[in-house]
Amino acid sequence: MAQALPIFPLNTVLFPGVNVPLHVFEPRYRRLVSELLGPTLTRGELAGRDRSPRRFGVVWIELGHEVAATSSAQSTENPVGAPTLGGDVRLPRVSATGCTALVRNVRTYDDGRYDLVVEGGTRFTVEDLSEVDASSPDVYPTASVSFLPEGVGPDADEHAERVRALFEVYRERLSAAGLSPGTFVDPPKDPIPLSYALSEAVVLDQAEKQRLLEAEDAATRLAVLARFLRRENRIVHTPTLNTLPAGPFLNNGVSFN
Repeated sequence: MAQALPIFPLNTVLFPGVNVPLHVFEPRYRRLVSELLGPTLTRGELAGRDRSPRRFGVVWIELGHEVAATSSAQSTENPVGAPTLGGDVRLPRVSATGCTALVRNVRTYDDGRYDLVVEGGTRFTVEDLSEVDASSPDVYPTASVSFLPEGVGPDADEHAERVRALFEVYRERLSAAGLSPGTFVDPPKDPIPLSYALSEAVVLDQAEKQRLLEAEDAATRLAVLARFLRRENRIVHTPTLNTLPAGPFLNNGVSFN
């Protein structure tokens, strides 16, 4: 059954079980966070508290920017994820598959900004995305979403064993080159969390990460990830590694809206 969910487009793919820091400054998303947290929130830092779930939906931006952009052209089409806003302002085009974000830590600022730490929750598919009035910069998008099941899939344990071995080679080769896949420590044993943890840890472009998020089950995701890891291991092993772009390895992990 479809459910309503506030939507927060990001230039980053969010995976279930993965923590991501966010800096929220755009008025529409400051309002989203304010309504989500409720009137009892006080200024300063807050850790997780015993209260109802505080969640919104994160969708990857396929085209556009995290801050709503203006355009002099009126679009004649309105695909899912790219609603036209008041004729000259529109949200970015986003993917139809996303992940809920559960708010775990909050820091508020006197000017209305927020620093959040969110944890990926449940995958969903967007059934319908609301339009937003351009004359109301503090109105955020909402969507009707259907949550996706988490299947293991056939031969998941075999896929998991193969991917663990490939990832260990990947880590060793990055380490030999003086690089590291973030702060990742040890892969989980269960195929489902393993598939998400390694999807986040491997340095891939966001379109490839979105493909992993959309995989039907853990076995499929691990099989795709194995192909990516074989490719990345060849790249990392090449003597011309020092000519590759360093950007992905220098990413500090903070997403700005």
